[in-house]
Amino acid sequence: MANFLFTSPTELKSTTIIGGNTDQDKYIYIISDVQETVILPLLGQELYDVIYNGAEADSLTGDYLYLYTHFVQPITKFQTVSNYVLISNFNVDNGGTYSNQSENAVINSQEELSALSNRYAGYADTYIDRFNDWICRANISEYKLNQDGVDAHPNTTNRSGWYFGLPSNVKMGK
Repeated sequence: MANFLFTSPTELKSTTIIGGNTDQDKYIYIISDVQETVILPLLGQELYDVIYNGAEADSLTGDYLYLYTHFVQPITKFQTVSNYVLISNFNVDNGGTYSNQSENAVINSQEELSALSNRYAGYADTYIDRFNDWICRANISEYKLNQDGVDAHPNTTNRSGWYFGLPSNVKMGK
């Protein structure tokens, strides 16, 4: 798990459907997973490292700060909620896998959970699309489609299924 997280449990609880008294141990690892499986491939290794280190040190400025606050943080937040919704009903313990249900609650169906998850994934997709438009105009040398480590993927798959191809002004080399 990454040590520094691009969004906080407080941010998730205050700006999404995650309840204020939800135990953060139930979802904090998902933030790290999203950073590794969504943000890293979106930015590529070099730009990810710049953003990660700068955000952790609170030293981002200019386009890097804009990238972090307008794209990285919202994508991380919304994709985390999308991923959490699908598994939030389940607990895995020494006794096996089970779901908790209070006396006056009804557990949502898988279809309802998928619809809610897709809604939040759609929010993340919106920011991914905006990022792809913005990165084409930004002058950020660390954004590379071919590099040592994880390459940036401007055509990151989203749940909406929309794909408009690679923008013509994205550099393909180092």
